[in-house]
Amino acid sequence: MICPHCLQGEILNARIIKTDELIQICDECDTIWQKSETVSDKTGLFIDTFMKQRNCSSSWREFDIIKA
Repeated sequence: MICPHCLQGEILNARIIKTDELIQICDECDTIWQKSETVSDKTGLFIDTFMKQRNCSSSWREFDIIKA
């Protein structure tokens, strides 16, 4: 799936290592959606905001990418 925010990146399934939370993240613009959230251009949060809410850094090292 192509990201509805940037129209360039691929939406990847991932897990936040520290919280064990499942998410979806754009590999281009770093928008994150909770797994239960509908991926659209009206939803999602930028990585800095999303990870700050969880007391985590916004580094991609915080994620395990889940291969389909």
